[in-house]
Amino acid sequence: MTYFGLTLVKTAENRAAEGRYVALLCLIVAAFSLSFADMAFGQGARTLRESLTGQMANDGRNRSAPPVARFSTDRGASFVFDRSQRNPLIQFDGEDEVWALTPTPGPMGDVIFKNDMGEPVLKATRWGGMILFSKDRPTGDPVAMTGQADAFEPGHISPSQLFQHMVRTSKRVSGSFKRLIRFEGDIDTPGVEYLFADAATVTADAMIEVSSSREGRKLLEPVQEVRLTQGRPPGARIEGNTLVVKLDIHRGWGGRPSSKRVAKLLTSGK
Repeated sequence: MTYFGLTLVKTAENRAAEGRYVALLCLIVAAFSLSFADMAFGQGARTLRESLTGQMANDGRNRSAPPVARFSTDRGASFVFDRSQRNPLIQFDGEDEVWALTPTPGPMGDVIFKNDMGEPVLKATRWGGMILFSKDRPTGDPVAMTGQADAFEPGHISPSQLFQHMVRTSKRVSGSFKRLIRFEGDIDTPGVEYLFADAATVTADAMIEVSSSREGRKLLEPVQEVRLTQGRPPGARIEGNTLVVKLDIHRGWGGRPSSKRVAKLLTSGK
């Protein structure tokens, strides 16, 4: 009995020690899980801000990108992406137009940058990668940063230079239409001539693109004049025989409709 009593006492002690060990192990696992969850939550909460400011996820796999940088895809497309502005801006190599983008939250912590047509142009993933969308590749192409670039800044031209630009733009569009199309600008604020000149160029590009088809030329038959004005919100509309383009000069490139938006107006009326 003594032998078996001693054995029973040791067994009880072993079980108690085992219970304390399991409890301690559970506490360690729980603490580790909470710390990991806090870290994951913190990273998820920072995802949108990091993507907007160019700061990549701090997981050791990516480095922060500068606010203005040049990117390229494996298929040869390259562009400058400027996140230092109120509206992020993008310009593709070989093109004159600067596109203003709007960042919107995407799934899984991604940020999708859309143009003024609501079309996705770029996606910044939660891991810091970038995806470029195009008509040819609607599912997107991964892009890599190839270097830094200069921020987009409006140039400075005089009122007389703007007038000359309007005349040249009118000649270019009139030559494409085989009839006179006048370009005029109503400027109330000095110093915004460059933005008006840029808007005139973008509008002319859209008109020429639309007129490249027989149906497009027919739709543009009523238009005899393009008038650029200041106002909010930016947009375009047809009033009689005049295409009115409205600019919000306080928003820079984001304050004028893109060529796609103007082309849609001309082809669909909205």
